[in-house]
Amino acid sequence: MLVETEKPAPRVTRRPSTVVLAAFVAGVVPFVFHAWAALHGSFAQDDFVMTYRAAAAGPFDLGYLFQDYHGHLSPGGFFVVAVATWWAPLNFPLLVVPLLLMRAVATVLFWCLLVRCFGRRWAILVPFTVFTASTLLLVPTLWFAYGIQIVPVVLAAAGALYWHVRYLREGGRWWLGTFAWTLFGLAFYEKAVVVPVLLAGVTVLLGQSFRERWRYWAGHAALLAAFVVGYLALTSSQVAPGGTPMTAGTVADLAGRMLGDTFLPGLAGGPWSGPGPGATWAPSPFAVVVLLFAAALGVLVLGVRVGGRRAWRAWALLGLLLALDVGLLAFTRLREVGPAAGDDPRYLAELAFVAALCGAFAFLRPGEIAPSGGKRERPIALAVCLLLLISSIIGFSGLAPALRFEHSAQYLGHVRAAVAEDPDLVFYDTFVPSDVVHEWFGVDSQASRVAGLVPGTHFDQPTNRMHQLDATGTPHLITGVAAESRGVPGPVPNCGYTVGETLVRVPLDKPVLGRHLLKIDYFTSDGGEGLVDRTPVWFQAGLHSLYLPVDGLFDHIGLQLSSPGAPVCVARVEVGKPVAQ
Repeated sequence: MLVETEKPAPRVTRRPSTVVLAAFVAGVVPFVFHAWAALHGSFAQDDFVMTYRAAAAGPFDLGYLFQDYHGHLSPGGFFVVAVATWWAPLNFPLLVVPLLLMRAVATVLFWCLLVRCFGRRWAILVPFTVFTASTLLLVPTLWFAYGIQIVPVVLAAAGALYWHVRYLREGGRWWLGTFAWTLFGLAFYEKAVVVPVLLAGVTVLLGQSFRERWRYWAGHAALLAAFVVGYLALTSSQVAPGGTPMTAGTVADLAGRMLGDTFLPGLAGGPWSGPGPGATWAPSPFAVVVLLFAAALGVLVLGVRVGGRRAWRAWALLGLLLALDVGLLAFTRLREVGPAAGDDPRYLAELAFVAALCGAFAFLRPGEIAPSGGKRERPIALAVCLLLLISSIIGFSGLAPALRFEHSAQYLGHVRAAVAEDPDLVFYDTFVPSDVVHEWFGVDSQASRVAGLVPGTHFDQPTNRMHQLDATGTPHLITGVAAESRGVPGPVPNCGYTVGETLVRVPLDKPVLGRHLLKIDYFTSDGGEGLVDRTPVWFQAGLHSLYLPVDGLFDHIGLQLSSPGAPVCVARVEVGKPVAQ
């Protein structure tokens, strides 16, 4: 007897909705442009300093991790640099991979936050694209030393807010995530103190009570207090003494530049006027600034008409954090740099995230499902997002080359090529060009600290053939020195000074102070080890010149052999600056 069996139900495959696919495009397109530029970038300025210190310390040296770096405390960033340096020194693509991963995770978390707050609707595509396409965040993070500070803060804000919203609505242990993400951000940059401010602001915008969770907020207050105490104990003030006085006029000029030249153009994918000096942006034409201010005012007014009191609160939160950035920059950089500091996007980069979030709350009611008229959201959202993406591509393409630091890449490339061709090269240490590492970094702007981690490089070692790097990193053979002091002629005819195992002091015709290059012309019938002012050297058989960097105050040069052997005739001693081909 045949028994009829039930057929299994067909497997249903859930396909991503159209709005999710659109969000994927809005997130991936700017990310691809940013990733390509970052992976083809190079070290510059602080990047070299951090890498050199990482190589000298290691990833688990607490003194290195918690160092006071120009008033900043960033153990997380220094740990990333130390691990990458240990893995492959001066490998820039390897160094930026963690940044790109954090940027990608932050993008996903921000989308999940918008969906959790407002539902999966077309309208949230606009604030999402404002965040992903904003040059305010895309451009300055091409500079690794800054990116490793601000990208983790943005990631921490997105993660903490997502867990915070789940905790407000579901309770449970989601609060643990908010504290973990806040700690993560604080480990990279002190600006992560804005994360609890955002948590409080979103709580108000969601209409939630603070009293019911007073222990939760007390915990955040304790965390902030502990961080502030630790930060003040481990760092010095970033307020530079001296400089131009800070007045109401200079502060207003600074605030105007931050708004008109940086903040508003950056949110719209600009500016389209190109880069300025250093990491700054060129000011936009006056007509463009007027249009941007008019558009911003229109958005603010429209948001208030749509969102009412909630919009006022959202714009107040954005204004508070914007004012905080202006105030911090005024107190730390205005007197030193002047109002031109307002053209630097680094000081406003995190506001790309804040502006997108506050804009979403101003126009959208949390938890509301799009009404039947919500079908009109699709064409409007797609049109706005398309314009933002096009604007961002144009703006980013014009701004990114300035922060890829091609001169630094050229410098390192020439050093690598020269060492690969001749592994025995020895370089006389000099200062690198200021656009590679600025002279205000002091000894950290020396070539040995910039290119010294290139495998096979040798600096300031005694040699018969010494080279000097030019501004492009190309080595040039040193052929002599421009003598500032010379050794007194020796007493032995046709020899000068006879150097054996006993120390011989060659007096100079005048004392020398500072860093110089010592050149010794000598002859010996057999090679042997020796000492020049306690520095081990090798005297080659025959007639040669020995080059050795010296530093300090001295009026004689001491020479001797380290073991029995043929004597060395020292015919001439000169101290001065190197002369290269």
